[in-house]
Amino acid sequence: MCGARPWGCRGDDWGKGLSPSRRRECTARRRGPVPGVPVRVAVDAHAVAQPTPGDAGNARWIKNLIHALVATAGPDDSVLAMIAHDQARERIDPAVHLVEVTDRNVPRLLRGAPRVMERARADIGVFNYVVPFRGRTPSAVVVHDAAFVSNPGWFSRRDREMLGRLVPRAINKADVVIGVSHAEAAEITEIFRLDPAKVHVVRTYPAPVFTPDPVGDAPSRVFARFGLKRYVLAVGDIHPRKNIGALAQAMALIGERDLELALVGRPALGGEQIVRGAKAHWLGHITDEQLADLYRAAAVVCVPSLYEGFGLPILEAMACGAPVVASNRGAMPEIAGEGALTTDPTPNALALVIREALDPTQAERLGAAGVAQAAGFSESVMGEAAWRALKPGGRARAAASVPLSP
Repeated sequence: MCGARPWGCRGDDWGKGLSPSRRRECTARRRGPVPGVPVRVAVDAHAVAQPTPGDAGNARWIKNLIHALVATAGPDDSVLAMIAHDQARERIDPAVHLVEVTDRNVPRLLRGAPRVMERARADIGVFNYVVPFRGRTPSAVVVHDAAFVSNPGWFSRRDREMLGRLVPRAINKADVVIGVSHAEAAEITEIFRLDPAKVHVVRTYPAPVFTPDPVGDAPSRVFARFGLKRYVLAVGDIHPRKNIGALAQAMALIGERDLELALVGRPALGGEQIVRGAKAHWLGHITDEQLADLYRAAAVVCVPSLYEGFGLPILEAMACGAPVVASNRGAMPEIAGEGALTTDPTPNALALVIREALDPTQAERLGAAGVAQAAGFSESVMGEAAWRALKPGGRARAAASVPLSP
């Protein structure tokens, strides 16, 4: 399904001495893939091995993309992954051809990636936030959210300046812009004044481990491992935008002594102080199998974020049959659909809706509705959307696609 097909032009093919037919082929190659023509996609997977705090969701999106592309590839399509760490090898589909880019930091990676793609005869490369600014291989940039523009205070000065400088340039340079949800795609289009035809939506899916409890013994495993019995669960790297402080206040308003707050994630910007102030069980970074059990055994899973470009914990929790309460900001209502309760992410509103979700009848209804909602997000749906975004030709950058200065 995913054998390498040497289609396209090498970097040294372009120049003098080409036949007219070969020149036409190389010209088409430089303009990008065309409908009906097999495509070789190179995915920048350097984050998959060791995602940094705040980047775990982005790394999972890339990992899922690779699996989805392989699962839905045409007979002559192929996928390769560019990695910088050996640890990535065991986390990526074995059907994928791996190419090592030894450069570790972003500037060096972006110099090395064009060379790797040309040598591998890739027809298009997929990158998170920043694309190579040199080289002839067409590119697709994945923008998981534009919070660095809409809410710059959530970022360190260094990250704010780096993203503000590189991402608009990457969006303008890329042949394709991918938003991870319909809400995020609309925001990207508006903020950066893009031609809507350049922006595609590719939504991820819950990993296969996230399913309802098949036997019903998740609560006993959670108690044995974490000492938790009845708890509200919040998942995500601890960061001000995750709004954990408001959730902690909501828990105090609910006032049930046997109801605890459990946090899963690594501290990001200001995260240690948030954890100390929340008076919660901080479980840190755990395995997917442990996370699935925590979802299944939770009284309620709450995602109180002030902003999300997607909201993966909502989807994972629904897939596990957990009652979910989510913020009504950003893309979260889109992901929740009819499978979760949404509300303003204020302490009073969260307390009211969490109480509602704790009701046994409501919890059972939400669990079933969540499983049904999550079923609409699948590997095949993601793969087909990604191939549609990466295959069509005629993607000359629109003159109207001029980014704003954040």
